[in-house]
Amino acid sequence: MTPLARQELIEAARHGDEQALVLLLDVCRPNLRRYARRNCATEDVEEAVQDALFILYRRLGTLRTVATFSGWLFQIVKRTCLRRLQRRKSEVFAEEKDEQSYDSSDLEMRLDLCRSIMMLPAIYRDVVILRDIKGLTAEEAASKLGTSVEATKSRLHRGRYLIRQSLA
Repeated sequence: MTPLARQELIEAARHGDEQALVLLLDVCRPNLRRYARRNCATEDVEEAVQDALFILYRRLGTLRTVATFSGWLFQIVKRTCLRRLQRRKSEVFAEEKDEQSYDSSDLEMRLDLCRSIMMLPAIYRDVVILRDIKGLTAEEAASKLGTSVEATKSRLHRGRYLIRQSLA
């Protein structure tokens, strides 16, 4: 799409043309997704893009000049990613706070779980630690282990199965 056509599309959408708005949302989605991948946690990319498109839909009429559209839209994605990150951090903090208040049965269960993980063969233990304890994504764990994502997922599934078997 040429820059002139894009400006006309933005201007039409800004003035209430619903077809132009739908087309604009479709045109913007790939760029927003690419930008969100650089600024958001992997799990939040799609949600951040959807949030940004919804804000664009609601607030496009408040845009003062068409020239500022791209910067404005990327700021929306950036703020959405930051909000999601802050929400995730507060959830982790709350979980950590809850984890600190455990009784002796929790401690025994944790010790049993640790023993089960340590008894796993190394190929399963490594992936379980990377994914379930360190919280890496499947892609990140596969990269660290030097395997494909499919092999990583398969090993994780098998490792979890072995842990369940040893705890049963």
